[in-house]
Amino acid sequence: MYILEEPRGRAYEGLISMAFRVCDEFILVKKDQLTLTPAMEALSEQLKPYVKTVKKQDAWPGTQLFGHYADVYYFDCQPPLEKLILESADGLYDWVWPNLLEDLCFFKGSQPWLVNIAHEHEAWIKTDDREEILQFRGIEGLMVY
Repeated sequence: MYILEEPRGRAYEGLISMAFRVCDEFILVKKDQLTLTPAMEALSEQLKPYVKTVKKQDAWPGTQLFGHYADVYYFDCQPPLEKLILESADGLYDWVWPNLLEDLCFFKGSQPWLVNIAHEHEAWIKTDDREEILQFRGIEGLMVY
């Protein structure tokens, strides 16, 4: 596991572009107790045509809820969504209510690859693939521990 200091700007762009190349799926979350703000509604409308499925869940990578649920939106990694994700935020921890849907996480073959707990300012990459490690270590400005 490789812990990330928040990628912002070019580091965020590089990480998201790599995630779209390496992974096949990603999620965004809307907790039941939180209302959609106008900014979240606008993003939701742009995402709507690409939603693969929505599941009511009390857990997703890095998060366990107690006593309530969230709508977890699943998407396939595809170019129009990469552009939208890059245009919607300037940093990984921007994916938090009230401005955006929460906890942008990526999966490679159903396994968590990039885990993001935005409101906690925690994120990590889970891989032992040497080529991937070399790639993300080569992203300008990305701080990995």
